[in-house]
Amino acid sequence: MKSERDVIVWHTLPHLEHESAIEMLSVNANDEDFIELLNETQQAIDAGINPVLITTGSSGSYYVRDKDGRNIGVFKPKDEEPFAEHNPKWPKYFQRFLCFCCFGRACLIPKSGFLSEAGASLVDQRFQLQIVPKTRIIRMSAPTFFYPKRLCGSEEIRSKIGSYQVFVHGYKPAIEVATDWAMDSPKCSLSEDEQRRFLYLFQKMCVLDYVIRNTDRNNDNWLIKYVPGSVLELAAIDHGLAFPVKHPETATRLRPFPFGWTFLPIARKSWDESLRKQLLELLSPLFVHRLCSDVKKLFICGGDNNRFLIENQMDVMRGQIWNLRLSLLAKESPADMVKRDLVVVTTKYRGRPQSNEWDDCFRANPPDYQGRGCC
Repeated sequence: MKSERDVIVWHTLPHLEHESAIEMLSVNANDEDFIELLNETQQAIDAGINPVLITTGSSGSYYVRDKDGRNIGVFKPKDEEPFAEHNPKWPKYFQRFLCFCCFGRACLIPKSGFLSEAGASLVDQRFQLQIVPKTRIIRMSAPTFFYPKRLCGSEEIRSKIGSYQVFVHGYKPAIEVATDWAMDSPKCSLSEDEQRRFLYLFQKMCVLDYVIRNTDRNNDNWLIKYVPGSVLELAAIDHGLAFPVKHPETATRLRPFPFGWTFLPIARKSWDESLRKQLLELLSPLFVHRLCSDVKKLFICGGDNNRFLIENQMDVMRGQIWNLRLSLLAKESPADMVKRDLVVVTTKYRGRPQSNEWDDCFRANPPDYQGRGCC
């Protein structure tokens, strides 16, 4: 019998089986809440309330609304990603022709950002971090999406594949809320309990970014919801530039893409003990095997990427998890963790791991620095 983690199918929403019906690539049999969100999306589009292009950012991303005009999701089509052919934002169009040597990122698979977004949500779920708004891969169509014009006639409105992320309400960019908190400033207005809570949430984000090797974390794409004395939550978004096929440091000499939080004073604080214990209880060879298996299935079923490149992505991710575990055991800080020697990790076993000893199951090797380019 297949377990929930084996279920990966295209799911057409019930009662909406018409030409423009939304389809979801389901990675979990228990996605009823997300299916309900997609039902609201389809009902709004049928009522003429279409997604709205987000003016900021470098790609074609859209706020999706319900029938009341309230934002409920963010859709990022594959063919409107920063370096895709139908990106409606002009700066990337000019960069393709005028600065082609720095076009894209050598360590990433082109036009797979939508997979990366969903992969980050999956990793967040498996690590029980609960900081990434639920994200799934779907197909949908809307007249407000960017479509190439035909030589004669109107635009062809067709279904687009992309990532769909739940919109979170009441959150603000960290740069507007948490600058003093992250700088460990004496001006920090948080109580002692809130400071511990913020450190706990911040280190969860560090874990996520490190495992997926996020190359695009900055103070605009992690969000804070704060009500003094009542609510303190963190949401990490924008993971389209993660899951590299090689470590960025081995792909380029001039663009290493460091983690945006590395230089914050709070990153130098040791691991929160409750988070450290929680993660060490999870991290076993079998956990890593299942995680990589789930992510590979998602990437293979959701796109047309080369399986060899996907396996390279898993080697990098295993290496990051290898270092994360060692950092947790050593009771380091996130800032210390990122200084560890880079490794890529392959498996020694066939099928599934038969031991809980990491050295019996995995082989850690230094990455290959040959062939590095300038950009």
